[in-house]
Amino acid sequence: MKDILFNTMKALNGFVAPSAHEREELEYIKAELIPFVGEENIYFDKMGNLITVLGKGCGEKVMFSSHADTIGFVAYFIDDKGFVKVSTLGGVNAQTLRGRQVRFANGVNGLLCFESGELNMRNAYVDIGASSKEEAEKLVSLGMAASVVGDVFVMGTEEDPRIVSPFLDDRIACAIQMEAIKRLAKMKIKLCNEVYFVFSVQEEVGLRGATTAAFGIDPVYGIALDVTGAADTPKCDPMNMVLGGGACVKYMDGSVICSPKMVEFMNKVAEEANIKHQTEILLYGGTDAGAMQRTRAGVYAGGISIATRYIHTPTEEVSVKDCEACIDLVVELCKAGFTF
Repeated sequence: MKDILFNTMKALNGFVAPSAHEREELEYIKAELIPFVGEENIYFDKMGNLITVLGKGCGEKVMFSSHADTIGFVAYFIDDKGFVKVSTLGGVNAQTLRGRQVRFANGVNGLLCFESGELNMRNAYVDIGASSKEEAEKLVSLGMAASVVGDVFVMGTEEDPRIVSPFLDDRIACAIQMEAIKRLAKMKIKLCNEVYFVFSVQEEVGLRGATTAAFGIDPVYGIALDVTGAADTPKCDPMNMVLGGGACVKYMDGSVICSPKMVEFMNKVAEEANIKHQTEILLYGGTDAGAMQRTRAGVYAGGISIATRYIHTPTEEVSVKDCEACIDLVVELCKAGFTF
């Protein structure tokens, strides 16, 4: 499983896909899934969400959602010396990015720098090696997306390997969802539900893709797959989630208080399948579960999360064992069937 997740993350890391610029990345995911689900069971909606369905006509609808967008930047001004001013897409932390390599959607590289004074994104610009506005405009156009460049690598022990990468939020959940879809498709079992797997867009700027996807699908049950803060590093906020603790069963975050029935069901399935799991109570942030819960008449909302260190930095860290537990939990939930 380590190699599968690593290779998927390496592939996804090659795309510049901040909010509203996810299409190329999602086309890759679609191509990976078509051999397992068939072209008739995977499609894009008008918002740009990629949606896969298994078990058509098999009972009440379930929606899983992992977001495909990353945090990033968009070019909004080029000055006379050829420096490119960028605005943020999502919660970019300037403290972690001074001097980092960035890449625009067309492959142009640059360095993220800051004007003298306070270190914040209002003072950010990208040096793309141009000497004038005219030179810069030949390389980058206004409205072009960019993201930080970073390596994907494995560290830790053979018994407890860790994957480190930029944008594990939420590409690791996309990888988990992809693997769960493949496993379920290979099993060829009759599901109790019509199960939708959504790779949503624009989560980092307000859960926008999940909102429209949930409205269109109109599910009874909704589960977000996302990262959550790990509380196992020095002097961090005291919370329960740790690397190696298994799949995180969400009770709440800043956007949602999960359905008690959903939480009970998820814990029951995890225990019966002997899947290592832990309780998640996240004191901040939000996930697609919050959007699903408030769309149309609402859903029984829940979340499966991956404890992650250093979220929204270029070196986010997860445990491969936790990712395996999350895949197992998604598969076992679908096999058990949502009927409460």
